[in-house]
Amino acid sequence: MKVLLMIAAISTVALVGCAANTGIVKISEDTYMYGKQAGWEQSGAVIKVGMYKEANEFCSKMGKKFVQVANSSSDQEAGKFSAAEIQFKCE
Repeated sequence: MKVLLMIAAISTVALVGCAANTGIVKISEDTYMYGKQAGWEQSGAVIKVGMYKEANEFCSKMGKKFVQVANSSSDQEAGKFSAAEIQFKCE
């Protein structure tokens, strides 16, 4: 039983260590940036879809519309996690 708990704890720490999330960060008066990295997702585009949903909700809560400014993503490769970044405005 103790061995199973230890394995579960190590697995959880390993998974958490494979992800990074900046959250939505204001970078100018009306422009925001959001970045994510994930070790479990092979496609940067899949990460970006979830980020767009969150950014739309963020703007919607302010009674504004999401407007994309820029985006980038990269897929998982040997020794490299998948990642995505979006920049947007709420107008």
